[in-house]
Amino acid sequence: MTGGTSKLEATYTRALGAYPRRWRREQGEELIGVLLYVARSEQRTKATPAELFNLVGNGLATRGLELLGSVGRRRRNGIAFTATVLATYLALTLTVLGEWGPWVRPGTLRWRPTGEGFGEAFLAAGPFTTAAAAVYLALLAGFVAALAGRSQLRRTLHLSAAATAPLIPLSGAVTGILAPPLTPMLVLSGLALLALIGNPAASASRRVLLAAVTAGASLAGLLLAVSRLAGGSALFFYDATSVLAVDARSLTLAAAALMLTVGMVLVSGTRLIPWTAGLAVAAVPLLVRLWSGDSLETWLAGAGLAGPAAAHWEWGFLVLALATAALTAAGQQLRSRRLQPA
Repeated sequence: MTGGTSKLEATYTRALGAYPRRWRREQGEELIGVLLYVARSEQRTKATPAELFNLVGNGLATRGLELLGSVGRRRRNGIAFTATVLATYLALTLTVLGEWGPWVRPGTLRWRPTGEGFGEAFLAAGPFTTAAAAVYLALLAGFVAALAGRSQLRRTLHLSAAATAPLIPLSGAVTGILAPPLTPMLVLSGLALLALIGNPAASASRRVLLAAVTAGASLAGLLLAVSRLAGGSALFFYDATSVLAVDARSLTLAAAALMLTVGMVLVSGTRLIPWTAGLAVAAVPLLVRLWSGDSLETWLAGAGLAGPAAAHWEWGFLVLALATAALTAAGQQLRSRRLQPA
């Protein structure tokens, strides 16, 4: 057992290489001791795949936290909260519109702009169209685990989704099997990793908030996407060259832009907050265009408001962005004066 224990310890030590050096120096020995104790109690001489997967994943996440520098726990939880909401919303939307909808069935996929069918082979994946459904289901299960307070399970599911998502389009390109494009899968992978840098549901009230915000965002986003679909064109959702107003690429890019905006505001120090607040306001037109497929222009024209103002409505947000930055800076200055001792 001694030889087996030394080999097991060496395995754990190698896996801990994913953690930063300072963390290993301060806590590595203690963690290895716990892992060896668990292995002895289970009469094992080998590490389980789940153990190694979690060690490496949590180690890489810890390295990511170090890169965030002085960002506090509350802000990291805010980033994880936003990433979880967006990843869940995208997983649900892509599952319904790209994988599982009643219009998505082999034999009826003749929805390219040319009217021709798809040249790729289909994966035998039950009711789903591509292997990407496994990533979406993992993200949805990770959301449920977050609501249930199962932090370890949530991390495992999000890490699995993050690692698997980019491999699906790459393997599809090699094997000729139908798969989503790389861009949506990379965005989902990034969101899943960001969901690991904090706890999106650290308390019962946060779990209720997470459930409410995710349900609202998912329902609104799904209804908006469906309203912009042409009849019988669901699988165009994966095709960036399609004629759809919105597709998988536009929605995931919108989610990425929103995640970048929120993360930028949360990570910014006090001095940068006015600038990042202004940039966040300036990003609104881009988000609206990506999410709605120019629905706003269509609505303005339908309401009889077409004209120069309607055609260039986004310019008003630049003025609003400057005003937001100025007001935020003034508010910070006023607050600092009030906190100064008399």
